[in-house]
Amino acid sequence: MKNVLIICEYNPFHSGHKYQITDIRRTFGEDTKIIALMSGNFTQRGEIAIADKFLRAKCAVLEGVNLVLQLPFPFSSASAEFFAKAGVEIANSLGIVDVLAFGSECGDIKSLTSVARNMLKEEYKTEVQALKNDEKNKTLGYPKICEAAYRRLYGEDLSSIISKPNNILAIEYIKALILTDSSIIPYTTKRSGASFSAKKIEKSAHQSATAIRELLTSDTHSALEYIPLYSKEHFLSAYKSGEIPSNQDRLSAAVLSHFSLNSPLQRYDIHDADGGLYNRLITLSNKATSITHLTQLASTKKYTDSRIRRAIWFSFFGVTSSDVRATPEYTQVLAMDSCGQAMLKLIKKTSAIAVITKPSATPKSESGKIQKELSDKADFLFEFSKPIAKSGDTPLKTSPFVKKD
Repeated sequence: MKNVLIICEYNPFHSGHKYQITDIRRTFGEDTKIIALMSGNFTQRGEIAIADKFLRAKCAVLEGVNLVLQLPFPFSSASAEFFAKAGVEIANSLGIVDVLAFGSECGDIKSLTSVARNMLKEEYKTEVQALKNDEKNKTLGYPKICEAAYRRLYGEDLSSIISKPNNILAIEYIKALILTDSSIIPYTTKRSGASFSAKKIEKSAHQSATAIRELLTSDTHSALEYIPLYSKEHFLSAYKSGEIPSNQDRLSAAVLSHFSLNSPLQRYDIHDADGGLYNRLITLSNKATSITHLTQLASTKKYTDSRIRRAIWFSFFGVTSSDVRATPEYTQVLAMDSCGQAMLKLIKKTSAIAVITKPSATPKSESGKIQKELSDKADFLFEFSKPIAKSGDTPLKTSPFVKKD
């Protein structure tokens, strides 16, 4: 029997996620225990989640996950390297994880591992830095620079792998496992169905989460057809009660005011807002009418929309590079079944970090308390992105979901 951990967002949980769970149990046995380490209310591409973390976690357990733990903010909104690093550090800290499972377009763990090992070499890091410093590449974003550096050093053979979004995360997971000398084994499921970035529903067995989110905002009832059976009724109930779909532009007044009330600075240690991006956001906020509009105004070849959204939220919450680079000191329980309850009892004996069951609780260490306070602030703001806003302290009063046998 294996304990398998999936670092995920489930934004929302869909048939592709169900397929991954089926594949994991087919590979490791039906008695495999699955832990989902899921992003909270702010996700990796700098977006707010379409539904709050408790609803998404409940759906995951109803669809076959045994235990859902939270990957806290700001780690949940960090770029692939730091998102993966934080996720792997939590996985290592739990003390019971045997396998780290993830999706990839490649579907070949040997190729992904080969690329990961090459990207950890000093020659690769030197080449990336040289390309970054080259004036000819000043408009290139970091992902393009990485791809170009890899192609120069190692040829075309595997270079195309690092241009795909799920592959990029997969490689970062493997790099983090290597760097932490982890005993956890990596395992990948080949992505099936629509591409990760597909924005419209396609004739495919599995739709992209992006396309489902787009449809949820315009035609919720139609979108529910692409959400698995057990999750569907809970999403429908949440829609009727005004809890979904969330929308970042409901937070525009607060965010734009923040930038308008601050002055451009020569040096401002906000993660992902360096290179003049912080000051660019301040200047453009006076012209923007919403967060989406500000993202569009600030977008360039160098700055992807994801980078800009991360810079917006990190600026708003005052997230520094040291905050993102830090080791997570806690995780929070969001949902579980009876098997997950048994796993949780074991984790509380083996875990090297705080495992919070009561949402209002805080870690004992001072740095852990600071991390929890920052994540709580993000949850507070998220409540006002819902169609019918709830009080900001609602997440602190919501108990983990427990599935009854």
